[in-house]
Amino acid sequence: MKLSKSIVNSWQVIHVEGQVDSKTVSALRDYIDTELVESLPVVLDLTAVPFMSSAGLRTLLTLHRRTQEMGVALALVGIAPEIGETMKVTGFYDYFTIYNDLSSIPEA
Repeated sequence: MKLSKSIVNSWQVIHVEGQVDSKTVSALRDYIDTELVESLPVVLDLTAVPFMSSAGLRTLLTLHRRTQEMGVALALVGIAPEIGETMKVTGFYDYFTIYNDLSSIPEA
C-alpha cells in the first residue's frame, strides 16, 4: 500500500493506493493518526483501491467518528463499484459524502 497526502480546495486529501485489508489496514490507521490535521476537512481518495476488506470498512467508520469529534467534514472519492456495493449493502454508504473524483470536491 502506498499513502500520501495533499491539499485540494482547502481539504486535506489522503491518497490510498493498493488493497486495504487486514495486512495493510494498520499502516492506513497509523498514517491517519500521524498525518491528520485537526482543523481541515478530510477526503480519503480511494481511486487506486481495487479491494477493501471488512477491516478497511471498519477503519472508514473509525475515521468517520474521529472527524465528527474534530468537527470537520469527511468525504470519500473514487470508490470502486464493488466497494460501493458492499458499502450500500452494509449501510456504510449512508455515513459518507461521496464524490466521483477530486475535481468534484467543493471549496471548503
